[in-house]
Amino acid sequence: MLRLLIGKELRELRRTTNVAWLLGGLALLLGLALYNGYSYYTTRSAFLRQSQRTTYEQFISQGDKNPHLGAHFGFYAYKPTADLALLDNGVEDYTGNSFYLEPHKRGEVKFREVSDATALRSFGFLNVGYFAQFLLPLFIFLLTHNLFAKEWENGTIKLVLSSRVSAGQLVAGKLLAAGLVVGAVVALLALGPLALLAWHRGPGALAGLLPTYACYVAGLLLYAALLTGLGGAVSLLTRSSALALVVLAGFWLLGVFLVPRLAGELARRAHPATTAVAFDDETFRDMQYGVGKEGTKDERHTALADSVLAHYHVKRLEDLPVFFIPITIEAAEESDGRVMDRAYTAIERIETRQTRLVQLSALLSPFLAFRELSLHLTATDLDTHRDFAARAEAHRRRVGKIVDAFYQNNTVAGNAFWRTVPQFAYVAPGLGWRLRRAALPLALLLGWGLAAGGLLALGTRRLGVQ
Repeated sequence: MLRLLIGKELRELRRTTNVAWLLGGLALLLGLALYNGYSYYTTRSAFLRQSQRTTYEQFISQGDKNPHLGAHFGFYAYKPTADLALLDNGVEDYTGNSFYLEPHKRGEVKFREVSDATALRSFGFLNVGYFAQFLLPLFIFLLTHNLFAKEWENGTIKLVLSSRVSAGQLVAGKLLAAGLVVGAVVALLALGPLALLAWHRGPGALAGLLPTYACYVAGLLLYAALLTGLGGAVSLLTRSSALALVVLAGFWLLGVFLVPRLAGELARRAHPATTAVAFDDETFRDMQYGVGKEGTKDERHTALADSVLAHYHVKRLEDLPVFFIPITIEAAEESDGRVMDRAYTAIERIETRQTRLVQLSALLSPFLAFRELSLHLTATDLDTHRDFAARAEAHRRRVGKIVDAFYQNNTVAGNAFWRTVPQFAYVAPGLGWRLRRAALPLALLLGWGLAAGGLLALGTRRLGVQ
């Protein structure tokens, strides 16, 4: 009986002209999304790799210089494009991708691509992630809004229920039929990017990506299933195609456009960020005058000189067997580094609170929950960006220590020394790290799935008493 119901519903969907047009338009948009994602991934990753190589080669071939002055020549640390950025580019265009490695200055991640984009970018970048988060729900709602309501409007619901078909079988058959259509679209969403990655990198290079990719596809299936169930439940409960379409379209508009913007504004007001002027004033004051018992900069310099003289058992700085200037440079670097660490930790706490509040707004929007899950799984989220910035800063300090140690005994550094300075290489954290940070969005997505199931159960029960 269930097979007959599914076949009947599929034939009705196939005969419906609107569904045919919807699938055609969806296929066109999906093709464009795949092209955009692949083009973004290939061109951006190649550009960043070339830039990283070029700036480092310039640094190690700068010739004979004072070590400290040569270190100021610096080079860039680039955040490589995530492999799954082909699916979702996330916040990459807004956070930047390059970190300048230079003594005394904690770098800021720069070169935000959105600053060079036109106003059209404000509508979003059409890739697989955008398609899944915004266009797929609209298609599912258009497909399911009259799934059950048409039976009441055509007057066939009592005729169907008076046969051997139970309410549960009717609901299951119609949902499975709609699920097969939705599943075909999801299959294209899942297989298309995988085929492009295999073509670009080779099938053997995909082994490391498959666990993460499988988690992404699992999340996408859960997302599509709950939306299909939600659309069917609204059609069951409203018993009117027009009303169901209005409810679902309104829910889509609220969840996609209104809730994220209201949540962002609420987060900004509830946890206001530190201004650039206040940040600079606070860090400058702490560097000059210290915090607590650290002492002023002059006091720290005097204490350092006394400590070094005692260590080498001499009475004058001129009698030291090493140069004192690089020792002061390294000490200042460590002292200023502690100040900047405290300041950036405070900023990250504010950002974490803002992000958590935005994530909690997914209680009102399953689209936002899936978006957060997608960002984390594709390593294009804010947490991964912070990890990159922290590792780039650690590398900058490592380079400073190497140069200062050499400077204590040498006043000139040549290319042979510059080649000993290590290149920066960043690898995003693994799947476990990403899933832990995506725990809240995943839990909210599961909660929406349970809510959709509950609404379906309610509608089925009401259908059974007809």
